Amino acid sequence: MIKFTECLNDTWDYFFLGDPSKLSLFKSDNNLSDNLISEFTENNSGDLVVEKGALIPLSGIANFPYHIFFKINSEDSIFDNNENDLQFKRVGYFLEIVNQEIYLMTIPYLKNWTEENGINSLKSNGIRPKINLENGFYSVEILGGETNQESGWEPTLEFILKKKDKEIKLTAEDVNFKFQIKSKEY
Repeated sequence: MIKFTECLNDTWDYFFLGDPSKLSLFKSDNNLSDNLISEFTENNSGDLVVEKGALIPLSGIANFPYHIFFKINSEDSIFDNNENDLQFKRVGYFLEIVNQEIYLMTIPYLKNWTEENGINSLKSNGIRPKINLENGFYSVEILGGETNQESGWEPTLEFILKKKDKEIKLTAEDVNFKFQIKSKEY
């Protein structure tokens, strides 16, 4: 298990999970502009980026610090503990990893996705949640709710990634799900 604390959404209500190199390949293969946010909202590339395993958008992310957990090839969850409040569990997502890493990104990075402004800026920012893992295809479960931390109830997202032998068939029917966490303390 890999844990990050105090993860912020940069005042936008989105997080994006993906491999920056795979996202760059997708951008190039589909002749997209540097402003990926405009591309994803103005044409069908928003659905296609999910279907191709390049990026998972998480909308409805409220503007407060999150605990982020990553588990690789695990069957258990931090929400299995009855002291924690699981509010949603979403399955059916997948990512293709081509450069042995995934990041949890925010909108400002995707508004100018170039080698210098997007990728290098993302990689030079040591605060962003990032994990290293083998290249390949991964199914992704996304769990959210609140976990009971020393500081009290904290909004929490957990990503359980399981390596697969081949690409997973997926449709983007769940792209509009709101990953909103209802707080016990606010």
